[in-house]
Amino acid sequence: MIDEKINNSLRELEQGLRDIESARKQVEKTVGSYDGLTKTTGDYVTKLENITIKVQELVDSIGKDYDQKVKAFEKDRDTVIKASNVATEKLSNASEELKDSLLEIQTKWKYNIIINVISIAAINVISIAAIGFIVFFILNK
Repeated sequence: MIDEKINNSLRELEQGLRDIESARKQVEKTVGSYDGLTKTTGDYVTKLENITIKVQELVDSIGKDYDQKVKAFEKDRDTVIKASNVATEKLSNASEELKDSLLEIQTKWKYNIIINVISIAAINVISIAAIGFIVFFILNK
């Protein structure tokens, strides 16, 4: 009976040692998993930080490019506005000059018409006088 008790105790002790060994392996596995998770999480955080840096660099680059394009656009816009103003002023001046020229031409044509009418009237008066003189001369001959 004592042998049986000793055997039972040894079996229980052996089972306990197996359970302790199993628990130890489980703890090692858990600690290993935790260490792996910590490393993986650290790597993930590092990669996210790198992505954040790259995104910020991209945002900065886009911002600088946008500012440069806005400045170039504003410069081009100012150039177009100035050119348009100059062209508008030149067109306005040309319109005024054309108006003045047309008025001058109109005035000259009026004078030409008046001179032509007076000339025609004078020619008619001279013609009538000449005819009258001829008739008078013929009749008095």
